[in-house]
Amino acid sequence: MRIVIFSTNSNHFDGKKISTKNIPTCKGQLDELCKKHGACSFSIVTQLPGTFLLDLEGDTPAEKSEQVEYTLVPDDKSSPKEIADIIAEKKPDIAIAATFWVDPFDWLSVKDGMVAEKLREMGIKTIAHPTEAGIDCFDKFRTHTLMEKIGLKMAKSVYVHHWLFMCAGTKGVVRENVYEEHVMEKIRSMRFPVIIKDTVGLSSYGMQVVGTYEEADRFLHSRRNSSDRIVEEFIEGEQFGAEVHGTKGHYKILPPMMFSVNQYGITSPKQSVKIGPVADEKYKTDELKAMLEKLAEELELSGIAQVDLVFSGGKWYIIEVNPRISGMTSAYAAAEGKTMVETITEAAFEEENPVPPEKMRKVMNFKLPLLPQALMKKISGYSFVSQVTQIENYAATQKREVGYAEVIMTGDTFEELMKNLRKLKEDIPEAIEDIFFENASKIIDKLS
Repeated sequence: MRIVIFSTNSNHFDGKKISTKNIPTCKGQLDELCKKHGACSFSIVTQLPGTFLLDLEGDTPAEKSEQVEYTLVPDDKSSPKEIADIIAEKKPDIAIAATFWVDPFDWLSVKDGMVAEKLREMGIKTIAHPTEAGIDCFDKFRTHTLMEKIGLKMAKSVYVHHWLFMCAGTKGVVRENVYEEHVMEKIRSMRFPVIIKDTVGLSSYGMQVVGTYEEADRFLHSRRNSSDRIVEEFIEGEQFGAEVHGTKGHYKILPPMMFSVNQYGITSPKQSVKIGPVADEKYKTDELKAMLEKLAEELELSGIAQVDLVFSGGKWYIIEVNPRISGMTSAYAAAEGKTMVETITEAAFEEENPVPPEKMRKVMNFKLPLLPQALMKKISGYSFVSQVTQIENYAATQKREVGYAEVIMTGDTFEELMKNLRKLKEDIPEAIEDIFFENASKIIDKLS
C-alpha cells in the first residue's frame, strides 16, 4: 500500500525565526513506522514547516528517513488543487492529512480538507476532516449553533457581530443602535462571570474573564473590542480534553485528560499541565464517550480531532472542537506505547489489538522554559520520558513569546507519575518551575 502523509500551511514560514526540536526525531519515528509496516511505502508532501513530519534546520530538513520520499511544496504551488496534483503524482492508495495549528487563525483543517476534496475527485481515498467540519469548528459561533442543533451541551452564549454592534457610529441619521441594545440586554440576563473571546481565536489567547455586566459593557465598547465576539457564561468545574481518532463508523474515543487552570479558572496554553487518561466512574466517562461519538458522526470526522471540555455538576459541557492534531496527541501516543507518526497514520490500518483504556499508561504533559540542547538530551534520557519537544521563537519581542519545551512522561499509576516528576525536580531543579510542579500535584491529588 502506498501512503502519502500531507500537511499544508496558510502562513509565511521563516526557519531563521522559529525552530522546533524533537526527541525522538521525526526521522526516527518514521523509521519505526516503516519497520512496523514493511509492506507499505510512505511519502510526505508538505508545505513548511511540516510540523510532526520534518526535522528542520532553518528552512531545510536536517535529516530524513531513507525509507520515506519527501516533497516540499514550493510557495508558488500552494493552492489546494496544486498540492493535490503533487500528491496524485505519487499514485497513493491513501492520503492522510497531518493537520496542525497556526496562529492567529486555527483554520488549516479547512485547507487540508480542500486538498482532500480534490484528491477524492481523482478517485484517491483520503483521511482528512470535511471542510464544513473545519469551518464549523473554526468559527466558535458556528460551533455553538451546531452543538445546539445536535443536542450537545455548551455554555449559554451571546454572539456579538462587531460591525453591527458598532455600525451606528458611522451613520449620522441613526439615533439608536437597536442591534447593540438587543445584544446588551441578552448579556444583562446572563449569569456572571462570563468569558469574552474572539470567534476565530487560537486556544485561549486573548480571552477576557469579566465578573460583572458593567465590566462586559466597558470591554465591548472599548477599542480592545475590534472583532466579532462570543460572550459565554463561565462554567465552574474541572477542565478536561479528549481526542477522537478514526473515520466514520470506526471511531476510537480516547478517555479524557484533566487540565490545570490559571488564576481565572481557564486553561492557559503556556502553563497548562495535562494528566490522564482518566477512567474514574465519577466522571461519567461512558456518557462522555457516547457524546463524543455522536459529535464525530455528525461532523463526519476523519483523522484526529481534539475537544475541550468542562465537567460541572455531574454533566459534560463542550468548550470547543479542534479538528486537528493537538498538544494532547503525543500524550495519547505515549499512553498507548506509540509514536506520534504512528498515531497520525493509524486510521489507515485495522488495529488488530487496540489498547483498551484500562491498559493505557498514565501520562503527564507539561511545559518548561527553553532548555539548552544538552539538558533536553538529559531529560529525554530518563526511562519514564517518552518525548521532549522544544519550540523557540528567535523573533520574539516579549518574554512570553520566546518559546518553551514540552515534556511527555509516563508511569503505570498516577502516583508513579508524581514520583517521576519529583525525580526530575530533584535532579534538575532549574528546569522545573514551581507553578508546573504545583499544578501537577493538585491534579494527581484529585485523581489518585
